[in-house]
Amino acid sequence: MKTNEGNLDRILRIVAGLALIGLTLSGTIGVWGWLGLVPLATGFGFTEGPVYLKDRQGQGGLLLITDQIHNSIYSMRWNGLKNGQIATDSWEKPKLFRNPSGVADGQTPDLQGHLLTAETTGRRVSITRNIEANLKSPAPQAPSLVDRYQGKRLNSPNDLVVKSDGTVWFTDPSYGSLQFPPQPAELPNNVYRFDPKNKQLTVVEPGLVMPNGIAFGPGEKTLYIIDSGAIQGPRTYFPYLPHRIYVYNVAGDGKTLTNKRLFANVAPGFPDGMRLDNKGNVYVGTLEGIHVLNAKGKLIGKFLMAKQTANLSFGGSDNNILFIGSSNSLWAVKLNTRGLVPVRTRSEP
Repeated sequence: MKTNEGNLDRILRIVAGLALIGLTLSGTIGVWGWLGLVPLATGFGFTEGPVYLKDRQGQGGLLLITDQIHNSIYSMRWNGLKNGQIATDSWEKPKLFRNPSGVADGQTPDLQGHLLTAETTGRRVSITRNIEANLKSPAPQAPSLVDRYQGKRLNSPNDLVVKSDGTVWFTDPSYGSLQFPPQPAELPNNVYRFDPKNKQLTVVEPGLVMPNGIAFGPGEKTLYIIDSGAIQGPRTYFPYLPHRIYVYNVAGDGKTLTNKRLFANVAPGFPDGMRLDNKGNVYVGTLEGIHVLNAKGKLIGKFLMAKQTANLSFGGSDNNILFIGSSNSLWAVKLNTRGLVPVRTRSEP
């Protein structure tokens, strides 16, 4: 979710590049080589929803990233590491994958390797089944996976994650109606679970102000959900409203949540997208870059960046490359840890 560049983004502005601080972080996570980001592409409007799809053969893959300002999704092919390092010349230039995108936000693959996309103005979760066809000929639309709850249009789906049983869990705040006034919200700001097998959509968390980023913990025993209620639209920030991460237990039925509790407050500003590594550390996009929290919610370090970081994703052949969408640019850094493996890593044909 984009904020005003002139106000909140200057709460803590750091010189361009990356700084890694915190002795605990450098010892437990670490960065290969120099403490700097590798720039992959710039010139976007506002980057969101990076998702990496690994090739079946070789060390390369495909990165898909949403651009909310340009209402598009872009693709970038990668040929893999060079001498164990990220090299900018290993990447193809961004190519249009889809336009318009419904002001796409978060993305994730499902169990079959289809691309699921949360759409702000599309007011739905869409599904792109033939990714290769879209790469050859960008499509203006994608079919809907789910767009209504009890007959009413969804508000503006923001982020999503797929569970190992194939169900899709996603957040649905009302940012669309705040940013695009002709799009009035018809529903409360809920977190949903959608079962593609029986097409059933159920509310799993109705009690957040603005549900945002979402991610399962190790073994899918817990679910992390961000509440970015402190942001109530462009040029706004209400510090007395939520800017925090909650964690829940996933009940034994695998369908409901229990034991809601505060995981961490995130400041300055608010948390946005997040991912976990295989040690249970949580990486969350913030106004000042990326905050890294350990499994107990303690801040153990920061990647400080020049501009707001909305979303991020692990990828690469060893799942140890962190891809970062930071305002109008896309960056990558190689870590000494691996991202928590999704339920299924899609392979390109």
